[in-house]
This record gives sequence, structure tokens and C-alpha cells, in this order.
Amino acid sequence: MPKLLLLISEFIASKFRKFMSHINSSSLPCPSCRTANQMNARFCSSCGAPLNAPQQETPYQAPTTHQAPNFASGFVYAGFWKRLFAYWVDGIIFGFFAWIFIFFFFASSFSPASDPFDVFSQLALVYVGYFVGWWLYFALQESSSAQATLGKRLLGIKVTDMQGYGLSFAHAAGRQLAGVVTQMTFLIGYLMAAFTGRKQALHDMIAGCVVVNRNFDSSQVQATNASPPPGMSIGAIIGVVVLVLIVPVGGIIAAISIPAYQGYTVRAAVNEGYAHAKEATPNIVAYSEKNGYWPQNFEQAGLSTDDFQTQNYYIQLLPTGELMVSFQRPQEISNGSLKLVPEFNTDATYSWKCVAADLEVMHIPADCRNRE
Repeated sequence: MPKLLLLISEFIASKFRKFMSHINSSSLPCPSCRTANQMNARFCSSCGAPLNAPQQETPYQAPTTHQAPNFASGFVYAGFWKRLFAYWVDGIIFGFFAWIFIFFFFASSFSPASDPFDVFSQLALVYVGYFVGWWLYFALQESSSAQATLGKRLLGIKVTDMQGYGLSFAHAAGRQLAGVVTQMTFLIGYLMAAFTGRKQALHDMIAGCVVVNRNFDSSQVQATNASPPPGMSIGAIIGVVVLVLIVPVGGIIAAISIPAYQGYTVRAAVNEGYAHAKEATPNIVAYSEKNGYWPQNFEQAGLSTDDFQTQNYYIQLLPTGELMVSFQRPQEISNGSLKLVPEFNTDATYSWKCVAADLEVMHIPADCRNRE
């Protein structure tokens, strides 16, 4: 009985192993008893027969060459705001010591000379000295081992050539002279550092330099320069440049043209009232010459009072023959007035003197100025 149970259990076990061999595709069947074995097995786990399993190829292939770790190339270059803040710091530092130097060495010799040429010469000397000092401040420090000015050191950035190495004095000095070209572009050349792929301003492009963060070495700078991150497209840069030009220039034009236009409209209103009043003078003079006294109203002079009433002004004929133009609009001249006073000339003709009251000089007609 025990032998029968053993045979039954072996039969069930063999059938189960065959069944699993069909399910597990990665198993290796024994050529003798068809028992499923592991793929790397050399002998059958059931009957001990050799399996002659082929060597399994691993899907992983070790790298044949060493690859340098990747880094974010966008972080190599110094951003626009870093550079701008560093420039401000340098301006404060240099300006402080420069003005101390100017005060102690030039103030004693500077005096309001009687000859304007001497004054101009002294001011020109100060300006040239300031420019040369500023130029040397940047050229000497950026060609040093630090490759950076005090402001750039504070912000953790430095200046290199396109290979990532430091600049010679001549190279650094040339970069500073190229800054004159950048300034001639209404400072737009500096703004290019915010949009170009290598974060270069115009003078950087001219001198073949880049401003990078201090913790990157020459090999990393060189590799990044070979394939820089994409900057803003040419069309976008042109759009920004145009916008930068249009906004301030448009603001300047608006700041000039709007007050000028407002002043023009006010002067036009005053001149309109003045010209309208002068239209009545021939009738008034004719009535006076005919009757020996001035008319008391426009109707006596053959005119209509309604014709001399407008929304901007109204004209009154005074008993003395004078014409009073009182302005109501615009607001700038709402309390102003013009008076036309008849004056008898030696040749028995009349001329009209114009007197302005409560009006700014710029709004008064030319015939009415300086005639008190």
C-alpha cells in the first residue's frame, strides 16, 4: 500500500512538472523525462540527465566607454539679473573711491575761472580720468586670476574666453572698449544678455567672451559653448528690441506732444476770440466817425449780439467803444480775458490796443504781448 501511494504521488508530481513546463516559457525541459528545469540548470532535477542548456545572454550590456556625467548647460552662463546687479555693485564701489579721489586731488585746483575754456579743460580732464579709471577697474580685475570684478565676485560669476580660460589684459581691455559700441545702441546691446543662447551682451560677442558662474571649469564651459542652450529666436529678439525702442521713444514723444497739443488748443481758442472781436472794429469805427460817439451795443453798429456769443467765449461792447472778450473754455483760460481798446492816431485813424488779463504769456496772441 505505501508503495502504491508513492507511485501515485510520483505520477502526480511528474504530471504537475510537465504542466508547469508548458506554463513557464523560461523553463528548460529535460530531453529524457520532459521535466521542467531552470534555464541555467546543467542536470535534470528529476532524472539527473544532462541538459546541455545554452548560455543565456543577458539583456544588459556594460558600457564600453566612460561617459562624463551630464550637467544642466543652462546653469553655466550667468543670467542677466546677476550681471546687472554685479554692475551696480561695481558702480557703487568705483564711484565712491573715484569721487573721493576727485575731491582731494582736483577740488583744490578747480575754481570757477574767468576763462570758460579753462573751466571746460578742467571738467574734460575729470571726465577723461573717470573713464580711464573705470576702464582699468574692469580690465585689470577681469584679467586677474579671479577673472572677475568685485561685483562679479560677490555674485559668484566670472569672465572667460570661448574656451573657458581667463582673459589676458589686452583681451579684457578690448572687451571694455567694445562696451562703447554697446552703449551706442541705446543700451539695447546690454539687454541682449537676457535673450541670447550664451547670455552674451553685444560687447561679449565682439570680444569673444562669455560670463559664466564661477563653479564651472574650462572643460564644462567649452563643452557648453560647443552646443549652447537655445536662446530666443531672431524674430523674438527683434520684437523685443522694437518694443524697447517704441515704448520709451513713444513715451517721450507723448510726453512732449500731449502738452504741446493741449497748449496749441488753448492758444487756438484765445486767437479765435481775438480774431472774432477784431471783425467788429470796422463797424464800430464807422459808427463813431458818422455819429461822433461810440455805439452802445452791437445792433447800433449794424451787428448782432448773438453772433458774438459762443460756448468758449463771449464778446461785449462797452460804452467806451472797447471790446471785452471773456473766455469760458477751456479750463486753462476760463477766468482770462482780452480787451481791445481804440486809440486815435495823429492821421485821424484808429488803432486797437490789445490788453490781456489772467492769461499765461504762452496763450496770449503775439499782437497782445508787451503792450501794457
